[in-house]
Amino acid sequence: MSVRLRFAPSPTGELHIGSVRTILYNHLFARQRGGRLILRIEDTDQERLVPGAVDSIYAGLHWLGITWDEGPREGGPHAPYVQSERLPLYQKHAQELVDKGAAYYCFCSKERLAELRRQQEARRELTRYDRHCRNIPAAEAATRAKTESHVIRLKVPDEGTLSIEDLVHGHIEWQANTIEDQVLLKSDGFPTYHLAVVVDDHVMEITHIMRGEEWVASVPKHLLIYRAFGWEVPPMAHVPAVLGPDGKKLSKRHGSTAVAEFRKDGYLPEALLNYLALVGWAPGTEEEVFSMDDLIRVWKIEQVQSAPGKWDKERLDYFNGVWIRRLSTDELVRRLEPFVPPEWDRALLRKVTPLIQERMKTLRDAKDQIAFLFTDELAYDGVPLTPKQKDAISTIEALATATVPLRFADPFTKPAIESALHGAAQERGWTVGDLNMAVRLAVTGRKVGPPLYESLELLGKDKTLARIERAQERLAEIK
Repeated sequence: MSVRLRFAPSPTGELHIGSVRTILYNHLFARQRGGRLILRIEDTDQERLVPGAVDSIYAGLHWLGITWDEGPREGGPHAPYVQSERLPLYQKHAQELVDKGAAYYCFCSKERLAELRRQQEARRELTRYDRHCRNIPAAEAATRAKTESHVIRLKVPDEGTLSIEDLVHGHIEWQANTIEDQVLLKSDGFPTYHLAVVVDDHVMEITHIMRGEEWVASVPKHLLIYRAFGWEVPPMAHVPAVLGPDGKKLSKRHGSTAVAEFRKDGYLPEALLNYLALVGWAPGTEEEVFSMDDLIRVWKIEQVQSAPGKWDKERLDYFNGVWIRRLSTDELVRRLEPFVPPEWDRALLRKVTPLIQERMKTLRDAKDQIAFLFTDELAYDGVPLTPKQKDAISTIEALATATVPLRFADPFTKPAIESALHGAAQERGWTVGDLNMAVRLAVTGRKVGPPLYESLELLGKDKTLARIERAQERLAEIK
């Protein structure tokens, strides 16, 4: 039988970067083994649903290039793949456990349960259900269930050991007497997460369960449900959490956490997946730049670490720069489209793109670096027009000196521009670096940007000279 894995996000918000790392590992495990990957939407917690969240999940995963074989929109042999559309299945299985004596109807009101909890807390006892309805005769309970509000609870044994051999954490065990008689089916007919996930994994023939380590605490509850049904438990792997730099749960206080935000911020999907794969996985070599195909080839579940990984934005920026530099000019221009104004000349954009490719950390960096090429006038708002340790008067004079050879540079190309500015710097007794900075500030309005000589060539002689003249006027106003 081929392997079958699933990733099962809850539509309670934007697709989180920590969830993506878990989804990626599922994807790699399945693709390495020629298996199938299933997308299942777990929406049993109806109160937390967020409109549009499923669309966000689809958009984020498609952008990342993660593919799957069965799902809500793709269909498959075990459709539907949305839990709220599978309620009769869960109700049937919960009733099956009642009929075989492995579960029971509970008629306790919310008020009784709240009072029970209050008393247990007052006595500093473990808060748990006291099995008040566990021993109601089956016939009586069945009769009452027809007219009274109720839930279905699992009959948890009083003793015994539960254990798994986790593919990441190794041997983990629990004592059955630490688990309360958990609710399987709520009074509104919806299953709890624990019943739904076990039933779905079994019915959908999931061969390996790979999820975040936050679910380790739920494993004994799931093992008890598997045991009650008499089903075989699939191998499990609980991958480590992704924490913030401070060692706390990764959240918005650490910056972007949603896939949509990284996309908006100008990160490449290749870079995001490359970096995410390494947060909790050590390849065992010096190699660190991996495409999806590379990851499918080299990633191993045995190399996934049990300790949590820490998010490092600087490392992500590094990988993003690496992947930007790997793109062809045409591909980089295509990816820049959402980040630059539609009215910008695309032919000019294609010419300048190679000049900034080495200098970009994200796609969003491009607009500010090259905007000077696509505007007729610079505002110079808040821009110091003098190089360090130079005053306004000397800068005006240096720019005037540079203007003469620039005006006579023909053709107005990089070699001629470079020669003109080198000669002007020597004539003024300035370093080439200082004069270049004065010209850069005058022409681009920025201290950093694409290479200066190439930038002036693209801007053209007339605009270059006009901006130098405008900068001199501005300097004269403030000297």
